[in-house]
Amino acid sequence: MSGEAGGTGGLRGTVADRCRRLVSDHGVWLTGLLSVAAFLGLAVYADVGDVTGALRALEWRTFAAVIGLTTVGYGFRFAKWHYYLRRLEIDVPADASAVAFFSGLMMVVTPGKAGEVWKAWFLRDARGASASEVTSVVGAERITDLLALCAMAALGVLVYSRSSLPVAIILAVLAAGIGLLRWRRACIAILERLESAPLVGDHAADLERFYESAYRLFHLRPLTVSTLLSLAAWGLEGLAFWLVLEGFGVEAGVVVALFVFGFGSVVGAVSMLPGGVAATEASMVGVLVALGYPEAVAAAATMVIRVGTLWYAAALGTAVFLAYKATR
Repeated sequence: MSGEAGGTGGLRGTVADRCRRLVSDHGVWLTGLLSVAAFLGLAVYADVGDVTGALRALEWRTFAAVIGLTTVGYGFRFAKWHYYLRRLEIDVPADASAVAFFSGLMMVVTPGKAGEVWKAWFLRDARGASASEVTSVVGAERITDLLALCAMAALGVLVYSRSSLPVAIILAVLAAGIGLLRWRRACIAILERLESAPLVGDHAADLERFYESAYRLFHLRPLTVSTLLSLAAWGLEGLAFWLVLEGFGVEAGVVVALFVFGFGSVVGAVSMLPGGVAATEASMVGVLVALGYPEAVAAAATMVIRVGTLWYAAALGTAVFLAYKATR
């Protein structure tokens, strides 16, 4: 694998080419257009004049606070990412780990954030790391993120005084999946059968390496530590959403903001739409309106938080990657 890294020029060409292919194959530009369409739909739904008026009234300091909280949240996510790498004894310097993580943020607008597997290719080409092992880290990131978001969405019990069936189902599926992953004998038996399967059999060694890495990441200690880090990261974005709602002059409790943001993010994640676009916005606005918030405020607040989280992440990731290319 170390041979794949080649020289600096080869690395730049390989990683940059893969990045361009991911952007093209996953339709990132189409995601942007879809997001604009979703925002326009929200504006029309809540009355364009009322929404634009609400946006004009929002102080820039509020949006700056959103960016600040989101950035700190990315710090917690990076800590989780690097913790996972250390857990698997993947020897990657902190600076290379940071470049891989933060540049990977440009792939958050791919379906289910699947494009973030690019981080595994990056570390393989740049540092000779096992792509299978790093891919298991990416998968563990997504699962613990979803666990944290489900915990936030479960705050609906306090808001609505009743449970949310979709969230309960997702948590049950996650628990079953983690339980199956920890059932080592069954998983090894499945992997052995796959060795003789057409097409898949050629990648049996990679699949086994992926499973062994994932098995280690889902021990109780790393699962607990990483989920708590995810809660801190996503909780800061939920807190940012609360500041946005307050910035529009409506009374909003922190619990409500965490619940709405968590629920909308869960819906967006399971929808598998690029960046959860449309599904996240519609669910957040729908819940806010159901809780009695004005339609214009619900729509405007959702637009602001999505720009300050999803699209800020994509912009930050792109900036880090371009800076990396420029310095190489």
